[in-house]
Amino acid sequence: MMLMRAPVMALAALLMASSAFAGQNPQVTLPLHYKPSSFEACAGIAPVDCLTNRPAIEAVSGQAATIFLLAANTTALAGVQTAFEFGTSWNLAFGLWDCQTGQVSATQPIMPGGPTSGTIATAFNCVTTGTLQVIGRMVFNPGPTTGCITQVQSSYPFATNALDCLQGVDGITEDTRLGKVCVGAGGIDSCDPISAVEPATWGAIKAQYH
Repeated sequence: MMLMRAPVMALAALLMASSAFAGQNPQVTLPLHYKPSSFEACAGIAPVDCLTNRPAIEAVSGQAATIFLLAANTTALAGVQTAFEFGTSWNLAFGLWDCQTGQVSATQPIMPGGPTSGTIATAFNCVTTGTLQVIGRMVFNPGPTTGCITQVQSSYPFATNALDCLQGVDGITEDTRLGKVCVGAGGIDSCDPISAVEPATWGAIKAQYH
């Protein structure tokens, strides 16, 4: 019971808070990984590790697609919030957000996607390994024939962000930190860390939700 209580409290605090302090994951990135499949377990990302094996970011036209949401470059991670825009041919069949211990979700992506309907807000037991983490996956069937699945800023409080184990929040504003998968060229694997957003900029983002 205690294992489940911590993620629930963290998620509730994030969604109801009017302000937040900076977290322990200033260089966090959210890669996406594509597999031509109508179902995958969480372990289906293997051997992707964002080091010697990079995510697949080019989808095959017309084939059912599983898209994994990953988290990289973390120190102490307890939750993620992001949103997805689906290209016109990307038909979301279902999503599964159960890859972390104690995982709970306040909202999950549904069609047609976008800053509100495309949001995943999920929390889980604290992870401090620093290794690539699988947050969940979405299945698109029938498969896409054109366009991309893109991460955008969520309309929920604190926009697109990572939650640390003390309920600190790190905003993720740069497109290069948000994975993208396309039919053909144009994808972004977002495995590599970059400098975090300047404090003044992140403060301005938070002020929008006060």
